[in-house]
Amino acid sequence: MIENKIKTWIDNSNKNMASSMVILKVNDENIENVFNSIKKLNNLKRHFFVNKIDYIQQENKSSPINQILIIKKNLYIPINEMKNNIRRGGVYIEDNDSINKFIYSLERNNIDLCKNIKYESIEKIDFLTILQDKSNLIKFFLKRVEILENIGIHVLDKHIEFYMLVLDYYIKHNVIAANLIHKLYQIVNLDFESSSRAIGDKISLICGVKSKATHISNISMSLRRYVKSNIKVYDLNFNQIEYDTKLNIAIKLLNLDSKDLTVEKISKITELPFCEIEKLYKQEYIR
Repeated sequence: MIENKIKTWIDNSNKNMASSMVILKVNDENIENVFNSIKKLNNLKRHFFVNKIDYIQQENKSSPINQILIIKKNLYIPINEMKNNIRRGGVYIEDNDSINKFIYSLERNNIDLCKNIKYESIEKIDFLTILQDKSNLIKFFLKRVEILENIGIHVLDKHIEFYMLVLDYYIKHNVIAANLIHKLYQIVNLDFESSSRAIGDKISLICGVKSKATHISNISMSLRRYVKSNIKVYDLNFNQIEYDTKLNIAIKLLNLDSKDLTVEKISKITELPFCEIEKLYKQEYIR
């Protein structure tokens, strides 16, 4: 059974338990009415930290409990303002009828009234699971980018065609553009604060490979509209970290200088090709 995030949120609010933020996207003329309608529901047992994006109250800014954020439709919200609010995830509602039903559910404190509320859930997802699920990757990527843009977080810094080209190449060849995988990491982890270098280090650790430069002709010449010549990619067909570990073990075994540890045995132990171990042996012992 699929969890209804609105029901869970209201249930948690009654228990004063930490929960994801609810984001309501409201027409300009309705903001004050929506804001006041929720604000007046506060009582001694349950308090809603309701804010409007244009004046988030400092004392409520980091509250993990019962947080409701009202944003304007057609408003470009600076990413620096939203990134702190969305890092724990959220529930996004923009349909006017659903917003009214949400407020009514709060007023009545009745989770059974939530079943017809239309919403989008924004939550962290396992990065590697999404990366490896190639059949659903494009759909997920476009949907998550759209939802984030709806709340004012504009992640992509290149034309959408660029991302479609490199997505298609990754799905077919298991080689992914650094720009794409960095954006994917951000939208999956809701991490819009880490530097590009920090994200790159995390990706290398997870995928076992570092980025390298390749000419756009190896992917698609259509990329010349967005990239001059070279583009950084992660070749996920090769695990560099695993290879380096095996190579280091092989070198240590050779340095033991044991008659029982032949080139063939070390090759089997490390699962490295015989020719590579033989090359290491010659470098070490044959001058």
